[in-house]
Amino acid sequence: MTDDPRRHLAEGRPDLLEHVDAILGAVANPDHRAEDPRPGREQFYRRDLDPRRWLRVVVDFNETPAWIVTALIQENPPRGWSQ
Repeated sequence: MTDDPRRHLAEGRPDLLEHVDAILGAVANPDHRAEDPRPGREQFYRRDLDPRRWLRVVVDFNETPAWIVTALIQENPPRGWSQ
């Protein structure tokens, strides 16, 4: 994760700055992966924070190196999730 995604988190989701390791872990070892609506992007999901919430990380692979577009916490499981 470069300075730009950290800056993006600081501006839009400062509460996630303390979860950078979880964000990187979601990409490295996701519990679920899904295509993003935008071409060349993928969504990575982890249940790291607690069993009721999901961490979603969107990565753009259209550039080299790939970069994290955003990360957010959601209450509902990802589409296509089955246990």
